[in-house]
Amino acid sequence: MATGTDGHVGDLRRETLLYGAAMVVGGLVQVAFLPFISRALTASQAGELGALRIVSEAVAGLVVLGLPVTLVRFWHSTDAHRSLLLRAMAIPLVPAAVTGVLLLLLGGRLSSVLRLGHPGYLVHSLLLGVAVAYVQVSLAIPRADGRAGSYLAFQVLRGVLSLALLALLLVAVRGFEPVPAFLVARWAPSIAVVVMVFALGWRMTRGPGRMPPPKGLTGDILGYSLPLVPVSLAMIVLTSADVFMLRSIYPDLSASGYYEWASRACLVLSPLTLGFGMAWQRFIFRKKHEGGQMSELGRSALLFMVLVDWAALVLAMVAPELTAAAGGAEWLAAAGVLPTLAGASAMYALFLVSQTGPLLTGQTRFIGGMTAFGAVLNIGFNLRLIPVAGALGAAFATLCTNLFMALSLFWLGRKVFPISFVAVVLTVIPPVLFGPLAHMAAGGRSIAVAASSVVTVLILAGLRRTGTRLEEIGG
Repeated sequence: MATGTDGHVGDLRRETLLYGAAMVVGGLVQVAFLPFISRALTASQAGELGALRIVSEAVAGLVVLGLPVTLVRFWHSTDAHRSLLLRAMAIPLVPAAVTGVLLLLLGGRLSSVLRLGHPGYLVHSLLLGVAVAYVQVSLAIPRADGRAGSYLAFQVLRGVLSLALLALLLVAVRGFEPVPAFLVARWAPSIAVVVMVFALGWRMTRGPGRMPPPKGLTGDILGYSLPLVPVSLAMIVLTSADVFMLRSIYPDLSASGYYEWASRACLVLSPLTLGFGMAWQRFIFRKKHEGGQMSELGRSALLFMVLVDWAALVLAMVAPELTAAAGGAEWLAAAGVLPTLAGASAMYALFLVSQTGPLLTGQTRFIGGMTAFGAVLNIGFNLRLIPVAGALGAAFATLCTNLFMALSLFWLGRKVFPISFVAVVLTVIPPVLFGPLAHMAAGGRSIAVAASSVVTVLILAGLRRTGTRLEEIGG
């Protein structure tokens, strides 16, 4: 694999595209589930399925132990790749067992709180959480090796198997209850994919990859990954607290529906933000291991942020038309929430970039601590803003939280990742203004999109002229 100028930047572009495609596939699979949900479940059962999904996400957040980014980092700092693979499979077994025991002991009470039809449903929720965690951990191995195409192929296979199994359970298997069918259709294919990824990793780590591990490798892995656990758990709070609190403290329950609709619409930005985020981790660790210019890293991050701001602005400006076309008249209230949530999505992309300094220095406790504090802050913002502004207040709470977390991590990592303060300010101002700008007439919004497109092209051209490429490294 090339390690020079074109190699690093070319890999970043290619991997961002492929990981983005994987995010698109995942989104399409979730959309394909909707007709099954509409036909097979009542509204009450759909809510029950949502509660079980949240439990599985909490389980996955515990079991994954922050290992995906850790494995990407250590892949480029040691040649004992098979030892990494074996530890990746073994370490999550401990939190999986602990979580299983806790659910066994507390399952009855949790089932009562969630108003589940049967306590046994929690077993499927546990299996789904463990399976999802292992998918994330195992796929970190091909990610670390730059095999973004393999990552995409496995995600496509997982989605196809899930839809096929769901159809089989609901149509061909008599007596299979619908709620567990949706859970089985997700955890069973996930486990199958994990087995296949492990087989690929075993072949990848033949030869030099079988070198003996350095002393203390397991301790080093845990020391780097454990501080990231609060990140996973806090992100669950950040993504679920808004809807939960809207339904709990705001009298109009339809507000939570408008917020949920708008948040689903913002998923169109995920291929860009999450795809880049996964490619970015490998990019920065390769740069640290092989050498290069920190200024290039900053320019690449700025280029990404300019693109995200532009994409989010376009989404915000077409919110009324998009809502009318995709949701109809009954969902038009969501158009008032969508622009602010689009700005919050852009802020989250900035948060991904702001983690660069702590990740490079191994100070992952900063990321964990700031994300956990952000979750608490988000709850506080929601308590204050939802009674006043409903769904829009919840959206603004998310925007403020993501902005705070991003700027805080930039400040903490400024000595390692010294990006211009002026550049950061210029990238955070537009998302804050999306909400007010979206209230303009169609002509004004069209002008805003055209003007932002011109500015974006000029900035990208300027970045290219200054050189957004790494220096040639070591031949």
